[in-house]
Amino acid sequence: MKTRSFTLIEVVVALAILSISIAGLLQLLTAAQNRIIKVDDHWMRTHMLIQAAEYYMLMKQEDPPAITDTFFPYDDYRVDVIWEEIEGLPEEYTGLTNQKQLRAMVLSLVRQQDGHEVDKIIIDRLDYENASSAE
Repeated sequence: MKTRSFTLIEVVVALAILSISIAGLLQLLTAAQNRIIKVDDHWMRTHMLIQAAEYYMLMKQEDPPAITDTFFPYDDYRVDVIWEEIEGLPEEYTGLTNQKQLRAMVLSLVRQQDGHEVDKIIIDRLDYENASSAE
């Protein structure tokens, strides 16, 4: 009775196919891990900006008090706020009697370590300080 066994070539080909499959799987896992890290970082930056936006949207003045550590507990970052005029509004929406002016509040998330702006959001909101006299 003769037993059939694998030849050396068959074993080498099988190992090569297995190695290529494992290398492809590891590459796929590494790419997925990098995407997860990138998405987590983006989510965290967005979360910090939204927290700051909630704080500053509650303040009616253009120069609100600094955001507190209990509301924004991130030592590595700070949020800078500036106000800009909104451009491109249609003429019929500007200069109306008793109308509050629409302005853009720009919130920039800045890394404390190097002063680099890592993200920003722009929120259009009413300007309560420079509102028309009668309400």
